[in-house]
Amino acid sequence: MAPTEQDLQWLVDLHEEHGASLHRLVTMLGAESESGHIVRSALLTLGRRANRILDPAERLEFVREEVVHDARAVRGPGPLTLPPVEEPRQQEILAAIEALPTRFSEPLVISHYLSVFGPELAGILRMTVRGANARLEDALDELRAAVGDPSPGSMPGVIESLSQEITAALRASARMVPKPGTETLEDELREVGDLRGRGVALWVVVLSVVLALVLGFGVARATDPVPVDVPEATATPSPTLTSASPEPSATPSRSLPAQVRSVPVYYVGRNNGRLYRELRDLPASGSLVDAAIEAILAMAPLDPDYDSPWGPGGLLGTELSGHTLTVDLTAAAYEEFSTPMQARPALDQVLYTASELIGDPALRVIFLSDGAPAPEVLGQPADGFQRRGLEPMPALWLSSPKNSATVPSGQLTVLGSVKQGAEAPVVTITREDGITVASATAQTATVADEQGWRTWSLQVSLRPGDYLVEASTTVPALDPTQPVESSSESKSITVQ
Repeated sequence: MAPTEQDLQWLVDLHEEHGASLHRLVTMLGAESESGHIVRSALLTLGRRANRILDPAERLEFVREEVVHDARAVRGPGPLTLPPVEEPRQQEILAAIEALPTRFSEPLVISHYLSVFGPELAGILRMTVRGANARLEDALDELRAAVGDPSPGSMPGVIESLSQEITAALRASARMVPKPGTETLEDELREVGDLRGRGVALWVVVLSVVLALVLGFGVARATDPVPVDVPEATATPSPTLTSASPEPSATPSRSLPAQVRSVPVYYVGRNNGRLYRELRDLPASGSLVDAAIEAILAMAPLDPDYDSPWGPGGLLGTELSGHTLTVDLTAAAYEEFSTPMQARPALDQVLYTASELIGDPALRVIFLSDGAPAPEVLGQPADGFQRRGLEPMPALWLSSPKNSATVPSGQLTVLGSVKQGAEAPVVTITREDGITVASATAQTATVADEQGWRTWSLQVSLRPGDYLVEASTTVPALDPTQPVESSSESKSITVQ
């Protein structure tokens, strides 16, 4: 049944009540130029999930989470820049926050500007409560070392702790943010409100707005499509671990079905610059490769340990000819790159994603910038970039469960892959309170596939609660004088 005007009025009310603060938050997180798009996208995505998210507090938390991660994806790497204020102590705090690594500055801004802590902050950051609390405590320690504890009289009668000073400074900074330059969601509905006067229901108006948003700023952030009715594959580990597995593949392939679930999208590890793959649900479109590249540019990874180093650019188009894919991006996409070494992980994101979707292990990708040759800083060969086997990958992947997944209580199967030559992974599962509930060596295939990966799995029974699942391995050095290489990955999950 189509939603009625009364059904959707809450969405307009939510925007009217929180739209301005969300815009200011997006600006402080470094994505002011896309603020209107980010906020409206989050609200309209929530509107399409209204039947699943009924509690007003959960609705607000959902929008905040979407806004934060879309802003992070738009900003890309680099420190935060906060609007300056006149009060000296507050400006000292703001400057110190800007100087912190983003893994510390972002939680400080989000928690203290929104006044969310504990489970609320963890949900927005897509982390466990323990992980979010630890991150915030470390950030406060770093900031305290830079600015010192509050001094008597710094803000007499108002500020009694460093956290209160941070909140006051951030809110003073937020007041310096100009009002959004785009119209509010309610204004957009009113623009086409005369349709209702001619007997057209509000749901048609909302769909018109959604369509305009999709055409205006890309399907990656503005859609939450209903999947085509195609049976989903279920991953069941084989006792011998020699069957199909979640590791990457670029074997010459069949044509892809018309579905949007579990599309491989590659991201870059924040700490090691290696390639990691997430299976994402993407909007149905004329080209799944285009949709995946747009996701690389604009969709925040589910795992906060991953990143996309591209600048705030967009996809203009792609063209496939034989084994060569030409990818034309706007110039802004290349802004963050200063050396070929810095650019290569981002280029591999597109190359490995497209190669896997097309099913062509010999695929080459040529990048353009606004239809012209890409910047020289990429160091692009004349015939384009080509896959380098498993070289860009870490020694270990933890493929399932996904980060922030909610799974039923009982038996949980943990799946992943290791490179040939790596030791069988050790999987450790830790409860939110720090108690280790399981630690065991995963069952690992003895024979690698044609790509060079060996699958591994471990089954464990878990009760309801929040857990951190971590897998780690080592790669013995061929030269005894060289250090042993280690690799690990972790996922936060909720068991219900």
